[in-house]
Amino acid sequence: MKLNESEKGNTYRIKVKETMDTGATDWFSGLTVTPLEDGGTLLTGPFPDQPALRGLLDQLWNLNFTVLSVDRIK
Repeated sequence: MKLNESEKGNTYRIKVKETMDTGATDWFSGLTVTPLEDGGTLLTGPFPDQPALRGLLDQLWNLNFTVLSVDRIK
C-alpha cells in the first residue's frame, strides 16, 4: 500500500534565536541541528504528525529557546 503525503508526515525547518550547545542537541535526536551565522540555530527534520511537532515546540519552550519561525518544507 502506498502512503500519501499526509500519512508520511511532513518535514519542518524550525529556527530558534539562541545557539544550542552540544548538550542541548541530545534532546533533538533525529533532527539536523545547524548553527547559523547570526547566532541562531536551525532544526530540520521529519515529523509524523502535528502532535509530534507540537511536542518539539513544547520542548523548546521548556528549555527557554525563542522560536523565530516554523516552516514546512517539501
